[in-house]
Amino acid sequence: MKTFLKVLVSIFAVFGAMVGALAIFDRFTNKNRIKGNYLECDIEEAEEEIE
Repeated sequence: MKTFLKVLVSIFAVFGAMVGALAIFDRFTNKNRIKGNYLECDIEEAEEEIE
C-alpha cells in the first residue's frame, strides 16, 4: 500500500511541476498581452460605416 501511495504522490508531483512550468512559460511568452478594456468599439459608428 505504501508503494502505491508513493507512486501516486510522485505522479501528482510531476503533474504539478509540469503545470507550473507551463504557467511560467505562458507568462513569459505573453508579456505584451492586451490588458483591460481599452479596445471598446462604439456600436453606432460601426453601424453607420456598414450602411
